[in-house]
Amino acid sequence: MLKKLLFIILFLSFAVNANAALTKAVESVDTWAEVTAGTVREGATTDLSPNYQTNLCIDVSLSEATAETIGATIVVQISSNTTGDADWIVLTTLGGPTGTGISKALGGTEAVGQTVLSVDNPATANLNHHGKLLFIENTTPANSELVYSVSDSGDAGDTITVQDGLTTEQTAAASTIWSIDGTASAIAQYVVNIPDTAYRVRVLYDNINSTGADIFTRARITKMTGI
Repeated sequence: MLKKLLFIILFLSFAVNANAALTKAVESVDTWAEVTAGTVREGATTDLSPNYQTNLCIDVSLSEATAETIGATIVVQISSNTTGDADWIVLTTLGGPTGTGISKALGGTEAVGQTVLSVDNPATANLNHHGKLLFIENTTPANSELVYSVSDSGDAGDTITVQDGLTTEQTAAASTIWSIDGTASAIAQYVVNIPDTAYRVRVLYDNINSTGADIFTRARITKMTGI
């Protein structure tokens, strides 16, 4: 009888743990910032010690109307040490976007949550190719954002429609839309799973050997901190 009772208690404890919600969080690592051609942006170092699992999410966008045929190199590094710079090792390298960026200023002020954006002559501006991400560069870099283009009104209507509402107010004076003509996108996105045994992680946004186009970059971490 005692053995049976202990078995039931043990079974119930496993059942409770199996149905408990995992503790997850997202952390901004590198906010949007421009990396000019011929330079490297060293991303912030993140301590991974508190995390059970970590994913690194990276966005890169062209931000110059220059033909880019090589693309930047995005280097994800992990460290086997808790401090210092002697033990960084390359986990993976990723390619930045290629193509010739095209830009168009926003046609007016658009509030947070807006999905129909004012753009003068969107077809002439080559913003009539949909089903892809666009980058809105803001003169305050941290206020830049990505939107997913779904339709346009043609030159007669002077608007484009995006899937989700804006997260930041964008204006004609401060906001420029970046794309590439045709179905290709000016944006590259990556999700990198970081080994659980790594102590630290960082990203090097290496734009040294690109053809010459400036880029904008950012990174976030999604993490599991409790089971």
